[in-house]
Amino acid sequence: MLLPFDYVRARTKEDAVNLAIEAGPNGSFLAGGTDLFVRMYDRQHKPKILIDVKEIEGIEGIECQNGEDLSIGAASPLNMLVRNKFIRSEYGLLAQAAHSVGSLQVRNRASIGGNICNASPAADTAPTLLVYEAEIETWGPKNSRLISIGEFFTGPGKTVLEQGEFVHKIRIPKKDTESYGVYLKLGRTNSVDLSIVSVACLALASGEVRIALGAVASTPIRVRKAESVLLNSKDEEAIARAASLAREMAVPITDIRAGEEYRLEMTEVMTGNAIRQALAGLAAIGEVK
Repeated sequence: MLLPFDYVRARTKEDAVNLAIEAGPNGSFLAGGTDLFVRMYDRQHKPKILIDVKEIEGIEGIECQNGEDLSIGAASPLNMLVRNKFIRSEYGLLAQAAHSVGSLQVRNRASIGGNICNASPAADTAPTLLVYEAEIETWGPKNSRLISIGEFFTGPGKTVLEQGEFVHKIRIPKKDTESYGVYLKLGRTNSVDLSIVSVACLALASGEVRIALGAVASTPIRVRKAESVLLNSKDEEAIARAASLAREMAVPITDIRAGEEYRLEMTEVMTGNAIRQALAGLAAIGEVK
């Protein structure tokens, strides 16, 4: 059973900030609420005031003008990303990750902003945003700021967001080269489950291969040491070495879902598979053209 709380609706960015400052530690921003209400039900989070931000201009929707970065409103439901033709075509890795979250019903409500602000090490969109080198646009008492996704997470359930600050948009740099991405997720079941290990891999025509991991450290992590191995060679030996380095960089825990050693083993296996699939997908694009 939920504890009593008040509900208020912010109409503007400034309104949301003022309401949050007034509420102080008793307030919490609300977009989709799929994680928030679970935590409230379990008494892990006990806000007395929920501040609904969904009516703020620009906080929901997808924008990408010619030559510009991709801009995604933080309150955009995950199924909006899954169904958007432009994202599926040009940023398919993000659509894959969004589709892996929960069930159809959950994705109709859950937002991309909530998925990252919850700051779970197992957040499915986070590794994808890391390899896309996204920036988080926030609004708060100090007005707007842009935060690199690599600097956004500080620990389980923790981000760099300050009191009264909320995520307004997620920005992904425009594509300057052809790419192919793969998102692999291991859970206890085939669907509607949290990650035990997740791997996002983006192969670029420039020769760069980017790799990020979820659920194997206190935050989602980019494994640049593994990436560096693939700069000069992409043969099977280099792939195996990159996968081994990814394992070395992982620092998983043992919990109810999986043990540390199992997570380490699967990090190596899944990283190797993700690299192979991403390189094969990029090669196929080149053959078609």
